[in-house]
Amino acid sequence: MQIKKAVLLSFLGSILATGLYAAENKYTNSEIYENMCSKCHGMNGEGNPKKKGPALNDQSAHELEISLYDLKSGGLNQSSGTDHDVMEHNMKKIIEKGMNYEPKQMAKFIFSSFNPEAVFYQEVKHSDSYTVSEIYENMCSKCHGLNGEGNPKKKGPALNDKTAHEIEAELIDIQSAGMNQSSGTEHDVMEHNQDKIEEKGMKYKPKDMAKYIESHFYKK
Repeated sequence: MQIKKAVLLSFLGSILATGLYAAENKYTNSEIYENMCSKCHGMNGEGNPKKKGPALNDQSAHELEISLYDLKSGGLNQSSGTDHDVMEHNMKKIIEKGMNYEPKQMAKFIFSSFNPEAVFYQEVKHSDSYTVSEIYENMCSKCHGLNGEGNPKKKGPALNDKTAHEIEAELIDIQSAGMNQSSGTEHDVMEHNQDKIEEKGMKYKPKDMAKYIESHFYKK
């Protein structure tokens, strides 16, 4: 695990130093990545085995940001050695080109551009960020199952037999206070759960959540 992290950070060094360039020459993160980072990490963050450049398209924005901050602080969390030396060398070379940038913004660019899970990413209020995956796992799986298989003990129906269109229609109805639903115990529980989700700052777009559930759990 330490080796993998060291390799990842060493090559993220090629991303790190990009920002004086971005600040002074108004380069976008996209231009910086394409010109300075893609050689080792791939045009789509898929990695480059020939250059021992690890993939970045399986990292969350948070993971990338932490790695970039660590690089910018001189790799304080890394032990010395070959990978560490490569990291410092790449950073110095890129900084010499007048490049630097904000780690948070670069991490966000890499994640949103290359990570397949980015399609389910949604920023919510209170400056918190949750993916629909996190919302489902934390707030929905207790009743509907980790894989949408349902939970009879909690009277939670299965979702893995529904299409995205069917789920979206139901979620829209839930968020609109069940205007198409008759009142009753299950209806009251539905509204109560939706209120709790929103109180925790985890409001989501029905279309995104429906797409996530279908793409991950639907049994054709």
